[in-house]
Amino acid sequence: MVDRNMQRTNRVLLAVVVLLAGLIGCGGSLSFTSEDAAALILEQYPGSDLRIQSVSIDENDRGIASALFNDDVWTFYFLAQENGVHSWVLDAVETDGSYYYLKDLEKIPVTIGLMAEVASALEKYKAANGSYPEGNNADVLSVVAPGFNDAEAPLFTDAWDGMLSYESDGENYTMISSGADKIAGTRDDIILHDGQFISVESGGSQGSTP
Repeated sequence: MVDRNMQRTNRVLLAVVVLLAGLIGCGGSLSFTSEDAAALILEQYPGSDLRIQSVSIDENDRGIASALFNDDVWTFYFLAQENGVHSWVLDAVETDGSYYYLKDLEKIPVTIGLMAEVASALEKYKAANGSYPEGNNADVLSVVAPGFNDAEAPLFTDAWDGMLSYESDGENYTMISSGADKIAGTRDDIILHDGQFISVESGGSQGSTP
């Protein structure tokens, strides 16, 4: 009787092991490799100089890859997609202490382009009048670039629909986009000071005197 019960127990255990192995083989666990990460990064940024340093999956089932990307250290974040089999999509990046969703990265060059256009108009205004328009409000920019006065869109807004800030004493100026988080003084601010884009650490935080 004992032997028969033992045999029955062994058969049950074997069935459980086979079932678990089947679940794992059918995609019960996530797999994320350096090859997965490299392929997705280069698909988004073709021609980049890329060396994957490490990959992992965090407690939220996000794929994470640390890489040397165009001579800088970047961390890339990926989301798992369920399409019959597990696949991944690039969702966000972190570089130099700043975290960006991919959709926000695409808006950065748009905002930089707008600010560069306004900067060009400021230089023309200074050449004609001897100084930049003075003030601490973006509304004063309307005097330098009437072409930006589009009734179909707000004046001087960045790609996140945030109003640019502007400060000038006539001799110098600082123009700032608060970036994706729309919070002034954070690391994702885009700062243009006297025609040069600078970082927050350079002293160009919003509210400072140019």
